[in-house]
Amino acid sequence: MVPPNIGYSALLFIAGTVCLLVAAIILQTRRAAPGATSLMALLLALAWWDITYAIFWAGTPAHSDYFWLDLTYIGVVTVPAAFFIFSLQISNLTHWLKRPLAALIYLEPGIVLLLLFTDPYHGLFFAGKRTANSAVILDAGPVFWLNVVYSYSLILLTTILLVRTFARSSGLYRRQVGVILIGLGITWLNSIIFVAGLNPLPGADNTPFSFTITAVAFAYALLQYQLLDIVPVARDVLIEKMTEGVLVIDVQERIVDINPAARRMLNVPLNVLGRPINEVFSKWNRTDREALVSANTQFEIELGEGRKIHMDVQVTPIMDGRNRDIGRLIALHDITNLKNNQKELHLLATRDSLTEAINRGHFMELALKEVQRAKRYDRPLSLILMDLDFFKKINDTYGHAMGDQTLVAFTKICTDGARKTDVFSRLSGEEFVLLLPETSEKTAAELAERLRMAFAKTAIGSEAAQFNVTVSMGITELRTNDTLENMLHRADKALYKAKSEGRNKVYTWHPQLG
Repeated sequence: MVPPNIGYSALLFIAGTVCLLVAAIILQTRRAAPGATSLMALLLALAWWDITYAIFWAGTPAHSDYFWLDLTYIGVVTVPAAFFIFSLQISNLTHWLKRPLAALIYLEPGIVLLLLFTDPYHGLFFAGKRTANSAVILDAGPVFWLNVVYSYSLILLTTILLVRTFARSSGLYRRQVGVILIGLGITWLNSIIFVAGLNPLPGADNTPFSFTITAVAFAYALLQYQLLDIVPVARDVLIEKMTEGVLVIDVQERIVDINPAARRMLNVPLNVLGRPINEVFSKWNRTDREALVSANTQFEIELGEGRKIHMDVQVTPIMDGRNRDIGRLIALHDITNLKNNQKELHLLATRDSLTEAINRGHFMELALKEVQRAKRYDRPLSLILMDLDFFKKINDTYGHAMGDQTLVAFTKICTDGARKTDVFSRLSGEEFVLLLPETSEKTAAELAERLRMAFAKTAIGSEAAQFNVTVSMGITELRTNDTLENMLHRADKALYKAKSEGRNKVYTWHPQLG
């Protein structure tokens, strides 16, 4: 069939007008949205294709028989490239648009058009096979076929990207992409019909009609599902670049996804996908491994040798559209700095800043527990109250720096000489206390004597000025129905006795001391 054909021409004008209207809607309402520019380029290319083809079928005179058909090719070569770029943008894969792919996408249409319009000089596009009055190119030269392969490859890749995006999306995002895929499916169906020789428009290329149906699908998605207003966030943006770790396991407890942050935190190799968590985390204790597959669980875990890493782990069940359990989403948050800060704050709250011995407040807490435990199990418990002799004179004579050095030296002697279960504390100034669980009064006195002698022999200061300091001590043991306050009071009485007897002595409390 040769032009004019007013029916074909009218249909094509309508199709082109629809594309222009959709492009106008995007320009007015979505121009700044991701993907808007490429979608408008696609629609304008379709409109150009439809309208120039309509002008051809209207029998509009031109300076050559093929003028209007050749002009349609501006739209023909632009549509696949614009469609592919649009699919990259709504799939959040614009980083693909780098050389050499970007150069190929943007330059190929121009090169094809140049070879098309200069074909009389080289024959690379039509190769002398063009038939007069034919509205469809069924055979041509190498450039034509290369462009056909290239264009359909782009459309195929576009389809794959959109199907991938559809599979990874949900809710409104999924419906947006679904509508686009329906329109694109019409284009593929049209190609199959054309190749099978079942063209409903004899003698005409029905491809622009099928792409126009895709444009109608875009219009529906724009108005019904807010296409371009809300664009799905791709996994590589949402998950890959997160600073927090994300781990996904299926119902068979196999790792199906893991982001770089989780790899670093968990120190796992690259080939963990598909492997069971019990195998990957075999060094974890059983309780922590079981917690990973529990629903709605939150726990803390410490990993690593040497430098420890503390993590807060939150496990959330993953449900499908039918509310069936299909796996677990595990979020990992590095709380190492928080834990370290907590430890530092705990030390500041419980330790003496100079000697690093337990401070008075923390000692009272620990000592009360030890008193209760000793009473419960009827075990011995002794207490040694210590006070450095003439400490004020040391500060006045040698300075406070030497006084501090004296306190630190005494603390070291006591902590080195005590057991891990013993509780040593700086109560105030030069006054210290040592609580000895599972220790009788006699054994406590023997330890106190060793500590006294060791400290008396310790030289304080520098080579230029050295001196020795002594300590006085009072000892008592837990009695029936006793309290910590009573123990401290009795030990203080014994300490006062040691001071009054000349200092540098150890006295054990007895009833005569009051």
